[in-house]
Amino acid sequence: MRELEINICEAKEALDQNLPEVALAILDKSAVANNGEVLFLKGEICFKLQKWGEALNHFSLYLEQYPSDQKAESYCAMIQNILGFYHKDLYNP
Repeated sequence: MRELEINICEAKEALDQNLPEVALAILDKSAVANNGEVLFLKGEICFKLQKWGEALNHFSLYLEQYPSDQKAESYCAMIQNILGFYHKDLYNP
């Protein structure tokens, strides 16, 4: 468990230094992938990298463990709005 805490701290530091790819790599090497904090952090990193599908998957898995988390629900709603965006004038010249 101590290794997981170290990985989470290192990932948060990398994210604070605006290195999301490094933070994601640190969390990917973590042995515990279904930890709530790891899932939420991966979701935030993927959101920052504009990997909408991966971010939505991580937040959905997180919401299975913590169904009343408003921040994760907000992220999911934002991602669904981004993915559902359609501008009729842009696609119909």
